[in-house]
Amino acid sequence: MNHRIVPRVRELRYSLIRDMTQRAAAYDDAILLSIGEPDFDTPEPICRQAMADVLQGHTHYSHAQGIPELREALAVRILDQTGLDVHSERIVVTHGGVGGIVAALRTLVDEGDEVLVPEPHYPDYRAHIAFAGGILRPVITRFEEGFIPLAQRIEAAITPKTRVLLLNSPNNPTGAMIPGSVLDELAEVVRKYDLLVISDEVYDEMVFRGEFQSIVTRPGMDERTVVVKSFSKTFAMTGWRIGYSYGPAWIMEHMRKVVNYSTLCANTMGQRAAIAALNADPSLFRAMRDEFSRRSALVCERLNTMPYVRVLPPSGTFYVFADIRAITADSFRFALALLESEHVVVVPGFAFGASGEGCIRLACTVSGARLDEAMDRLGRFLKEYGGRRRHGEG
Repeated sequence: MNHRIVPRVRELRYSLIRDMTQRAAAYDDAILLSIGEPDFDTPEPICRQAMADVLQGHTHYSHAQGIPELREALAVRILDQTGLDVHSERIVVTHGGVGGIVAALRTLVDEGDEVLVPEPHYPDYRAHIAFAGGILRPVITRFEEGFIPLAQRIEAAITPKTRVLLLNSPNNPTGAMIPGSVLDELAEVVRKYDLLVISDEVYDEMVFRGEFQSIVTRPGMDERTVVVKSFSKTFAMTGWRIGYSYGPAWIMEHMRKVVNYSTLCANTMGQRAAIAALNADPSLFRAMRDEFSRRSALVCERLNTMPYVRVLPPSGTFYVFADIRAITADSFRFALALLESEHVVVVPGFAFGASGEGCIRLACTVSGARLDEAMDRLGRFLKEYGGRRRHGEG
C-alpha cells in the first residue's frame, strides 16, 4: 500500500533533530543540545496580559491576515528597524515563522520551479519546497569563508528554472550573519536575473556580533522580497506559534489566501500575547539575548581547547556549529556514539545539507552549568574517540 503515499511525502525523512532528541529519552542524565528552543519561559507580564485578554473574550477567530492592532504595531516596529514604511495591509500574521515560509513558497513557487538555498540550511526548507512542488537547489558555503553565501556562487547556480532565493540570516545552524556588502552583491544578482527573495529573519534580534541588516532595505528589493519573522526566539514564545511576514502588496494579497485556506488564522490568544510582547519592557528580552551570548562564548571557548575541533564564533542565534572533520566525516555516527557514551545530544551536520557534513550543531539552550558539564563530557569523548580512530577501531 506504500505506493499510495505521494512521492514528495514518502521520500522525506523524519526530522533528524527530533529523532536525536527522542533517542535521548533512554538516558536519565542526558544533556540536550539539540532543540532550537529558548529554555526561558515567556516573561510573566506577557502571560498575564494574554490571560486577561482571554478572560475578556478574545477567544474567537481573528481576521485571516491577523488582528489589526497587532499588524499596526508591527508596522511601527518595521519602520523603526528598517526605515521602510510598510502599511499594515502588507503584513500577514502566521502560525509561527514556519507559517510564513510555507505561505510564501506556496504563493511564489510553481511545479518544477527551483529555489536556491545557501547550505547548511534549516532542514525543514526541503520539505516545504517539496510540498510547494518546487526543487531545492543548494548553494554551498564553506567554514573557511565563515559560511557566508557568496554572490558569485549564487549566480553560478541560477538556471532558467530558478524562481526564488531563500536566505536565512542569522543562519540556523551556523550562526553566520550576512554582511551588508554581501547583501549588496546578492541584491544585484537578484535584480539582474529577476528573482524573488524569501528572507528568513527569525533570529534577527538574537545578534551578538555586528549589526543585523536585511536584503529588503537594498535598492529595488522592497518590491521583490518577502520577509519572514517570528515571536518564538526573540520573545521566548515558541509554544504560542506566532510569526509574521511582510512584502510587496502584489505578493501579500495572494499570501493572505494561502494563510486563510491552510490555517484560517493564527490563534487569537497567541496574537494577544504578541501585542503584549511588543508593549513589554525590552530589557526582558535583551537579558535573554545576553545570556545566550555568554553561553555561546562559553561553548566556543571550551571547544577551542579540544582536539579535532574547529569552531567559528556565531554572530547570532544560539547555535554553535563545530567542524569535527579532523576526527571524522561521519557526523551521524559521531553523534550517536557521543549520545551512547556520554549522553550528550547534538545534531549531526548532514541534517542541514551536504555542506554541513563533518560538523555538529550545539544549541546553547541549557544553563551555563549544564553547558560546562556537556563540554566536560564532549572533551572526554573526543579523546577516547580519537584514540579509537588512531587504532582503527572507530
